[in-house]
Amino acid sequence: MPRLKTLSLRTLLTSRDHLPLRPDDRVEHLLERFRVTFHAGRVSKGWCQLQRGNLVLWLLNGTLHSVELTRSAGHEPSDVVDWCGFSMHDGDPLAWCHEHDIDLSLDREENGTQLWSTPSGARIALQDGRLWNITLVL
Repeated sequence: MPRLKTLSLRTLLTSRDHLPLRPDDRVEHLLERFRVTFHAGRVSKGWCQLQRGNLVLWLLNGTLHSVELTRSAGHEPSDVVDWCGFSMHDGDPLAWCHEHDIDLSLDREENGTQLWSTPSGARIALQDGRLWNITLVL
C-alpha cells in the first residue's frame, strides 16, 4: 500500500527530527518507506535523484543528502507530501508560515532573490516574491 501524504510540509519546516527521512537513508530504504514509484536519474558523478511530482530526493553516493520541493509548472505537487493547506503554485510561503507560527529569518536578499531559514534548517528561496523552492539538507 503506498504511503501518501507521509512527509508533512509543517514538519519539514519545523522539526527535522520528526521527518520520515534520515541522512543515512539509501535508495532502497526510501523506496521501501514510501512504496510509490519515483522517477530516477543520475545528475552527475556521485549525484542522483528520486523525483515524484515536485518532490526531489537528492542522493550523494547512494545516500540521502537533501530534500527539495520545487515550484515548477511542469510538475504537480507531490502526493507524498502533506501540504497542510499550502498551494505550491500560487501560495505565499511567508504568509503561510506566519499563519502557522513558523518563525523565519531572512538570510540573504539580493537582486530580487530572498533566502529564508526555518527552525528545521530548511531554506525557502523566493524570486521576485514568488516561491522558487524549499530545500532541507539532511
